[in-house]
Amino acid sequence: MPLLVKDYLWEETDLSVIITVPLKGAQFNKLDIFSTEEYIKVSYPPYLFECFLFAPVEDVKGKATVGNGAVVFSLIKKEAGIWSSLQAPQAEDKEFKKRKRDEAIQMAHERALEIARIKENEKREQERYALKQQMKIEEDERNRVEAVKEQERKKAAKAIEKLNKPYQKSVKASLKGLDSDDDENDNDNDYKIISMEETEGRETKESIKDNTILNKNISKSSRNSNLSSHSILTSPTSTTKKYQPPKGSKEELFEPLPAPREAGCIQVSFTPRSFKTAARESKAPEEEEWLKKVAEASRNKKSLKDNPDAVDMEEMNPLWLKEKGIGFYKAENYVAAINAFTAAIVLDGNIPSLYSNRAACHLHMKQYRECIQDCTCALDLLTPPVQANASSRCKAYIRRGTAFFHFNEYAEALRDYEEGLKLDPKNESLTADAKRICSIIQGTPIK
Repeated sequence: MPLLVKDYLWEETDLSVIITVPLKGAQFNKLDIFSTEEYIKVSYPPYLFECFLFAPVEDVKGKATVGNGAVVFSLIKKEAGIWSSLQAPQAEDKEFKKRKRDEAIQMAHERALEIARIKENEKREQERYALKQQMKIEEDERNRVEAVKEQERKKAAKAIEKLNKPYQKSVKASLKGLDSDDDENDNDNDYKIISMEETEGRETKESIKDNTILNKNISKSSRNSNLSSHSILTSPTSTTKKYQPPKGSKEELFEPLPAPREAGCIQVSFTPRSFKTAARESKAPEEEEWLKKVAEASRNKKSLKDNPDAVDMEEMNPLWLKEKGIGFYKAENYVAAINAFTAAIVLDGNIPSLYSNRAACHLHMKQYRECIQDCTCALDLLTPPVQANASSRCKAYIRRGTAFFHFNEYAEALRDYEEGLKLDPKNESLTADAKRICSIIQGTPIK
């Protein structure tokens, strides 16, 4: 029982209350302060100060100061006025105390949830703002890159145009010389010049594939004759000379491109393997062991499909069968529970809890030998012994020890109970049972 602190001091005004609680030499790190609008508690073992206030105060505006061997509460009253006493008139009523404590805990819980919700909203807003800023930075960077690309593209286009101007002038001059005999029909001629195309992104320019094509059509009306239209460059009977690139131009530097290579087909063969990795990366022993396990699992599934008792796909799920077994166990239908756990073990025999739960059913049905076997199987699977499976190992040891006890094998029972006590040393019931078995072994009467 804690010692209640009653030598506290308090003073008040119309708007505030000051409470001074002596700490009696207690350390600050062992001090626990809890306060709400109508309840204050200061715990520093073995002392306890508890106050049920006469009227509610502003819990958010109040503060507690620790120092000089005391805790000083500075509280602001919700309603101005002078209190007749610090404690409420019903402070001695146990039901009143219990109700006020529950209300204070509920109020503190709701306030903590509200604070957590506000912090979560603030965090979400900050994340949203950070995301927007990051998106803005990325958008600015993309725009900057696009602007640089566009600037470089314009520079390249101007450079290409500058390089092509002398060439185009020389081509036009040469074409003009070819048609010197037909000056009176220059207005009826249609000249088409195909210029060099430049591919973006290449460091070197491709060679010119087509130089200049001249198509000249002579209309019937201009000649007043029945001559048919023909091409000056392509007609085999034309006396016009074929166009030759001017000397010193860039066209003379480019050679015609060779014809493309013929397509071929290469046949590639692979060694068949059960795994996706290459044979040079394989680990033969581990792969063989895994394939054996897969084959065994396939045989188990095949045997389950041939089982006429399995009427539902869920009955082929060991975890579903485990839950059914637990339900039967809680309903004290131990036979059905044993059947459910057994079916689950047939599907997957590597789940320790299935053996431990079936052992509990055998123990209730006084089938002690089967209980010992299942507990032993569960303990074999609960390896290595770690903190995560300590509770399961403790249950298995206690159930096997109980079965040994009913077989009158007290030494084995005591050994299992001692193992269980190592895992759960604060279990009073387990300690009492171990003392009882020890008394039986020593031949002393049980108290």
